[in-house]
Amino acid sequence: MVVKHYSMNAHQTFVVVESGQRVLSVKCPNSNEGCPWKLRAILSSKLNNKWVIKKWGGRHTCINPMLSQDHNKLDSEFICCCILGMVREDASVSISLIQERISGQFNYKVSYRKAWKAKQKAIERVYGDWMDPNFRQFRRVFWTFKPACDAFNYTKPIIQIDGTFLYGKYRGTLLIAMTQDGNARVLPLAFAIVEGETLSDWSWFLSNIRRYVTRKQGICLISDRHQSIKSAVENAQGWQPPQAYHVYCIRHIASNFNHRFKNTKLKEELIHIGYTTNKHQFQRMLEWFRDVSPEICWWTNDISLEKWAIAHDEEGRRYGHMTTNLSEAVNKVLKGA
Repeated sequence: MVVKHYSMNAHQTFVVVESGQRVLSVKCPNSNEGCPWKLRAILSSKLNNKWVIKKWGGRHTCINPMLSQDHNKLDSEFICCCILGMVREDASVSISLIQERISGQFNYKVSYRKAWKAKQKAIERVYGDWMDPNFRQFRRVFWTFKPACDAFNYTKPIIQIDGTFLYGKYRGTLLIAMTQDGNARVLPLAFAIVEGETLSDWSWFLSNIRRYVTRKQGICLISDRHQSIKSAVENAQGWQPPQAYHVYCIRHIASNFNHRFKNTKLKEELIHIGYTTNKHQFQRMLEWFRDVSPEICWWTNDISLEKWAIAHDEEGRRYGHMTTNLSEAVNKVLKGA
């Protein structure tokens, strides 16, 4: 680190003759042409493991003919050491600011890619390597905002929940809870990053919503039919009637149907049936649908009508919301961020 620092300030470079845990020997690349500059240092146990220069050949007598905006020793590892303080203070520091800092300190221009790699290395040093199994990291994280919690007192008593995979280097699952007010304005309520859509993670997420977001009674919880969500609703406190009523997204119901029976026309018909508000008309359409085949009849009988049909939402708890589109729309926005 010190030798690199010196070589850049002197606008010179060096080649490594010997390098180990306790010894470093370098020389000028022009030593064959008579330049005496060389250095040998050892790690001294007598001086509390400090490096001690044992040999020095004197100043450079050569002239570096290369005038460049870059330096071959100004690598991402060196830059990483220079910006540790910046990253520790603000992990979101911009690449352009890092480039400006290095340029001002050493009078060399650093490429965007090199500065970016240096920042990633600095983040790993400060916060740990994601791939290191011995480094302690959070298992999952939940967050909400007080203005959103306060605003929920004035919105429809519905909560839509959904999960989506996180893409990129760091994998996981984003859980999200949404609601909507009387003017059809969307309100994000709570978020969590977890390992996956497991029973444990969904139970934890729902419990945190009850603990930190709202204790309102009679909430309509809308989700897909993911088995972990169904089990979490049954196990987590505060999500059974009359505190809350769990219903399903009709689009996911139809998607599950199409996955089972491979019939897109019947899938669309099922959605139409789910949106039918007149109970008598709903019953006629459902009977026709069930008569298509015994398997379809069995499949529809397996799901309680109040879970997916607006005609059987007798208390109006859904407020017309038949899908989890609110949370899915926000998921798409976050993916593009």
